[in-house]
Amino acid sequence: MKIQLTLVAALGLALAPLQAADIYVSKTTGSNKGDGTKDSPHKFLWKVIKDLKPGDRVHVAEGVYNGQKKSGVMPVLPVGDIHIVGGYKADFSERNPFQYLSIITGDADRQADTKEVFYYAPSNPKDSGEILLDGFCIDRGPGLYYSGHGEGGTDKQEGYQDTTCWGYQAMNKKKSGSDPAIEIASKANVTVRNMILINNPWWGIMVKGGGDGQVLIENNLILSYRGRGIEAITGGGWGAPKYIIRNNTVAFGSTDEGRALSLDPQEGKGEVIVENNVLAFGAQTGYMTKFGADALSLNNNLFYGFTKGDAGSGGSGVCNAEDFEDELEHDNEGNVHELPKFVAKLPAGYIDRWSQWKNMTSDFFTSDEVMAARKAVGLGAYELPFYAGKTYASYADLPGSRVNYDMWRFPHNFKKGQELMNWQESVLPVLGADGERGVQPFSE
Repeated sequence: MKIQLTLVAALGLALAPLQAADIYVSKTTGSNKGDGTKDSPHKFLWKVIKDLKPGDRVHVAEGVYNGQKKSGVMPVLPVGDIHIVGGYKADFSERNPFQYLSIITGDADRQADTKEVFYYAPSNPKDSGEILLDGFCIDRGPGLYYSGHGEGGTDKQEGYQDTTCWGYQAMNKKKSGSDPAIEIASKANVTVRNMILINNPWWGIMVKGGGDGQVLIENNLILSYRGRGIEAITGGGWGAPKYIIRNNTVAFGSTDEGRALSLDPQEGKGEVIVENNVLAFGAQTGYMTKFGADALSLNNNLFYGFTKGDAGSGGSGVCNAEDFEDELEHDNEGNVHELPKFVAKLPAGYIDRWSQWKNMTSDFFTSDEVMAARKAVGLGAYELPFYAGKTYASYADLPGSRVNYDMWRFPHNFKKGQELMNWQESVLPVLGADGERGVQPFSE
C-alpha cells in the first residue's frame, strides 16, 4: 500500500502544472549556467523567452541584448500570461528603464531580416492571459545601414555593404510587408509601455484584439518608422476592448503611409481613448481611422508636420487640429497644431534630414512650418551633402532631383560596424519636453 501511495503521489507531482516563476536576466552579471535568480541570473534573454511558461515574470537588467546568432529579433512569445520587464540596475536593486537601458539590437550582418522583435499571435487567443512589455530600448539601426555608393555624389563605397538591390543609396532593409517591432494579438489585457523604438524598418507597435479587457499603450517613444508608428485595431469578433493610447511621442514617419496612429474605432466594439500624445513629422497623417470614429475620444494631443493633415479617414487627409471641433464628429477637445518642444532636445540631424525630404510640404503643412522646425534646432539655409558647397535659402529652392530621405537612419546614415548612438545624450532629453503631453520621465 505504501508503495502504491508513493507512486500515486509521484504521478500527481509529474502531472501538476509548472509553477510560474520570477526570472532574472543580466547580460553583464549573468551566466549561461545561471538559475535565473537575482543572485544567479541568466545571461541571454532570447534563451529565456523561448522557454517561458504561463505566469512567468521576466526581469531584465541594463545591457545590450541580441537575439539568437546576434540577430535583433527575439523568439516568438510561446505563451500568454507573461510579463517581460526591462530597465533594472545591474544588481536589480532599482528600476528606471530610461536610466538603466535594456537595449535590444542586432549585428548588422544578422539583421537584414526585419521580423518582429516581440511577437505574440496564438491561433486561439481566447485564454492567453495578460501580455505586458515594459521598459526596453529597441534600436534596429544596425539592420538599416546604407549600401550602394555610400554618401550621395561621392561614388565611393566608404565601408558600406554593396547590396544594390535598389541601386543608388539602397538600404539593407525590408522592402514590403508590415512587420512591427512589437506585434501582439490577444483577447486578454495587453500593456506596452516605457519603450523606446528607434529606426524601425516598418511599423513601431501593433496591437490587435483585447476581448472585453483593456489595451494600454502608454509612455512610449517611437522615432523613425516606416508606415505606422502605432496601430491599434479591434480583432474581428473579439469582444469590445477599451484602448487607451496616452503619453506617447511618435515622430519621423517616412514613406508607405507615414501615419503616427492607425485606428479603427467602431460603434459597439469597444472604445478608443487617445490623449496627451505628441505626434509629429510624418508623410501622411497624425492619426487615421478606417471605419469612422464614433467610438473615439481624442483629447489634448499635439500634432505637427503631417503632409496630408493631422486627421485622416479612409486613407485621405481631413483637417488639422485647429479645425477638429468644427469638422470631426467624435469627441475631441484641447488638441493643438504647434511645433513640439522636444525637437530642440534632439540632434539637429533629425530635423535636417526630415526637412529635406522631397515631398514634405502641402496645403496642410507649409514651407514656413518646415523652416520653423529647422530654426528650432539652430539650422538656417539648406545644404545638401550631395551638392557640396551649395546652399538653398528655402524649401522651394531645393533641387527636385535630390535623394528621397524616406530611407534613413536617424540622425545619420549607418555604416556597417558603426557603434550604436548614445541614447542618454541624443534621445532621452526629450522625456517630459512637452509638459504633460508626450513621453514622460519614468515613475512607478
